[in-house]
Amino acid sequence: MSMIVTEGLSKRYRETAALSDLSLEIRPGEVFGLLGPNGSGKTTTIRLLLGLIRPSSGRATVSGYDCWRRSFEVRQLVSYLPGELRMFGALTGYGMLKFLSDLRGGEGLDRAAAIAEQVMKLDIDRKVRTYSTGMKQKLALAQAFADPVDILILDEPTSALDPSARNDVLKLVGAARAAGQTVIFSGHVLSEVEAVADRVAIMRRGRLMHIEDMHARRALRMLLARFADSVPGDWPAELELTLRRRVDEQTALFEHRGPVPALMAWLAALRVEEVAVGTEDLRALYDLYHGPNVDDAA
Repeated sequence: MSMIVTEGLSKRYRETAALSDLSLEIRPGEVFGLLGPNGSGKTTTIRLLLGLIRPSSGRATVSGYDCWRRSFEVRQLVSYLPGELRMFGALTGYGMLKFLSDLRGGEGLDRAAAIAEQVMKLDIDRKVRTYSTGMKQKLALAQAFADPVDILILDEPTSALDPSARNDVLKLVGAARAAGQTVIFSGHVLSEVEAVADRVAIMRRGRLMHIEDMHARRALRMLLARFADSVPGDWPAELELTLRRRVDEQTALFEHRGPVPALMAWLAALRVEEVAVGTEDLRALYDLYHGPNVDDAA
C-alpha cells in the first residue's frame, strides 16, 4: 500500500497553472526527494497534500485519507516543516517546543528538547526572539523530528543552517527512515537530497518531469571508451550497456548497470585503446531538465 498517492492533481490560479496533472505514489518508509527551482510546483504540491489549499482537479490521499475532505486526519499523521518559519518571540525555546507538542497532547516534548539541546546545541531557556534564523530553523527541526507521526514533510529544511547542522539533519532523516517514517525532502542542495533519498522527482513549471530510483542510480557507471576500430554497433544484452552518445567514430560514452566482470571480458575481446570508468551525480540528471541549454518549449 502506498502512503501518499496523487492522481491527476492540479492547481490553477486563474490563467496560471501552479501544478498540472501530478500523478505519483510514495511508499511507506521511503525518503522521497522533491527537486526543482522556485516556481516548479514543489510547495504547491506540499500544500495540496496537507489540505491547506483545494485542488482545481484530481485528488491526493495520505494513508487512504482524501487530503482535502479529510485534511484534519491527514495533518494528524504529518509533521510539516515549512520553508518560511513563524514563531512566538516572547516564548523561550522550551516554551515553543511545549506549545507545539501540546497540539499533539504533549507527546514528543522530551524528545524534542533532547534533539534541540544535544543534537542542535541550542540553549532552549533563551527567548526565541534572541535566536538567529538558523537557530529558529534548528528549533523547528527538533520538533518536526520528535513528533510521533508516520510522515515528515520537510520544505527546504537546511536552507538556513551551517554545514555541521546540515549533516545532523541528514542523519536525523536517516534515523526517521530506519524507524519506518515516510519523509518528503524538498530542497535545492542536490548533494543533500542525493545522500538520503530513495527516489527523487524532478519538477519544472508545475509538471513532473522525471522520477529516478537513487539506488539504481548509485549503481550506474559511466564508461568512456576509445576503440582502435569504429564504435561497436551492438553488444550482449546481459552487459546492461546503453550508448549515451558518440564522441566521434572511434569514441563513445556508455551507461553501464550490469556486472563488472562481464563488462571487462567484453572490453578485453575488443581492440580498446583507452577506457575511463566513472560515476554520474544527480546534478547531471537535474541539468537535463534545468540546465542552461535546456529548450524551454521541449
